[in-house]
Amino acid sequence: MYVLGIDTSTMTGGVALLQGDQLVGESVLNIRTTHSERLLPALEELLISGGIEVDQVGLLSVVTGPGSFTGLRIGVATAKGLSYSLGIKFVGVTTLEAYGWQFQHFPGTVLALVDARRENVFWQAFRAGVALHDPAWGTLGEVQEWSRSVQRSGEPVLYVGDGAVNYAEQLGDVPKVQPSQALLRPSAVAHLGYTKFLQGEESDAFTLNPTYMRQTEAERKWQGQT
Repeated sequence: MYVLGIDTSTMTGGVALLQGDQLVGESVLNIRTTHSERLLPALEELLISGGIEVDQVGLLSVVTGPGSFTGLRIGVATAKGLSYSLGIKFVGVTTLEAYGWQFQHFPGTVLALVDARRENVFWQAFRAGVALHDPAWGTLGEVQEWSRSVQRSGEPVLYVGDGAVNYAEQLGDVPKVQPSQALLRPSAVAHLGYTKFLQGEESDAFTLNPTYMRQTEAERKWQGQT
């Protein structure tokens, strides 16, 4: 089965193609252009390079969030359109669990942080790719307090995600990945979606929506005026 992974949750984003567990190809761009400009061209180039047609794809795995509101809408809408029009099976994964899956071989606790601005983050802890609690939205201080309780037990902790990179100075001297290694890999998104699918999970292209975990700025402003 060919599996297509799509991530538009952060400034990077990209696509990956697997054949089962094997990586066929991957495109990750850390440039400041909109996902609407580069997602479909990157997808088309990947399929051409892999020598397959889009209707040969058997599964789509897409990041639903949290992350960039606009980016998430583009990625989810693209995946839903492909799923609906071509009848491709579809699985949604969160940004946080994709990070946890990507760093599942770290021998300790992985703290996935997605920048929520103003020194706030969306975060979740994982061990061997398995979530230790529900995803949360909070301050860096709250994350650090939780982390210290784990470190006191002697277990190593690794901070990952764009939140770990963007707030490296505020987080201080804690183990975190280097910026070049912190990018969310679309191949991890594809593999996690494939694993979920093999375990019987599947999303509905009609009902699946982005996972924002908080209101958009427009919604907050509108409620403040009512």
